[in-house]
Amino acid sequence: MVRYATQTDVQTREAVDMTKYCNLSTSYIPDVQHPNATPIRYVRVNFHIMQGANGEGNFNEVEGRRFVKELVEQSNIRWGSNQQMNLPVGNSTPVIPIPVRLVLQKDPITGDDAIYFHRDDTLGFWNRSLTKGPGSLSDRTVIDKYRTGGDSIINIFLMEHVPDSINSPTYGEAKLSGISFIHSVKIFSSYYQYTTVKYRDDGTPFTHDVFYLSKLLNHELGHCFNLNHTWNWDDGCDDTPKNPGCWRETGQSPCEGPISNNMMDYNWNQLAITPCQLGRMEQFFWKETGGARQFVIPYWCEYHPFDKVTVYRNETLEWNGGKDLWGDIEIREGASLTIRCIVSLPAQAKVIVKPGAKLIIDGGTLTNRCGDKFEGIEIWENKKTGEKGEVIISNNGTMENMVNIVEVQQ
Repeated sequence: MVRYATQTDVQTREAVDMTKYCNLSTSYIPDVQHPNATPIRYVRVNFHIMQGANGEGNFNEVEGRRFVKELVEQSNIRWGSNQQMNLPVGNSTPVIPIPVRLVLQKDPITGDDAIYFHRDDTLGFWNRSLTKGPGSLSDRTVIDKYRTGGDSIINIFLMEHVPDSINSPTYGEAKLSGISFIHSVKIFSSYYQYTTVKYRDDGTPFTHDVFYLSKLLNHELGHCFNLNHTWNWDDGCDDTPKNPGCWRETGQSPCEGPISNNMMDYNWNQLAITPCQLGRMEQFFWKETGGARQFVIPYWCEYHPFDKVTVYRNETLEWNGGKDLWGDIEIREGASLTIRCIVSLPAQAKVIVKPGAKLIIDGGTLTNRCGDKFEGIEIWENKKTGEKGEVIISNNGTMENMVNIVEVQQ
């Protein structure tokens, strides 16, 4: 027998207060056994290619559009290619898939890819010798002038070093660099690195390809997603060891041994992200305000029936962090699910509690965060034995924004 829960199905009781875990980034580390509990975050991006007033100094429109689309593709390959950490030597840090992908937006007027070209001698280039004002590293004038999409899109500016400075013997090489402003990113020298022929120690020529250049983009986006540099200071994660910040192995101290391959270090690889770092990112995406939630396409507001979260028979599962789910929750016979934070379900979704299963809302909230209502909690009962699913509320847990309302008396 199947029916939606009523007040008589709900037990209320006190338990140990666990709500503090809702504020811990470690509570948001993705569960590889239940991947649908941490769906991929599809992040909106657009690009601005800054040129000189004469249209030179950076990619032209044909080259630029081709480069940006490949850059997004290679960036997503990196997001989908988490590696084992190199440090500490012999570590067993879990390698968890990274639930982030970039989506290049469309211009709302033309329908073309949101790749914009701006001719501006004053704001179009970076002068490394400047410490403030237009053209300096941290100046936001170019962002304020050309940024589009409000707060729903991360604007990525591809800029070059001032052409005259590159030719100066005192300026130095036009090195690849970048800076993050949470809602925007500035990347410097992609065009120079992509088009300028360099020579290896053995004399063979090369240019940097898009996969190589995409690592800086992902590093800066990591800052947008609440990640810090990891070398020689506390980045907020215990599983990112301090290191001397070596770009590559040199055979000499302090870079004689294995070097870091973490995305948030400066190294030639940058393909590893730790569980704690993933937790920090996911918590930042989950936050209603002050995080990166506004950049994500809200697929959690659409019902995806094939993205159900299943708590398997006799399994005990605890969610101490918040969730934005795309489909139903099914708790099978003898299993239990404990919710200690805010878990959002889309409209049409429901929680299925099978005979002998338990849904425990321990200080958490089961809701819809899209201005809508999810269907409710479906209680299954075994007609032969009379055993049915249970719903237990403790520590002022709540259920709200439901079509089939359950009134709970605390």
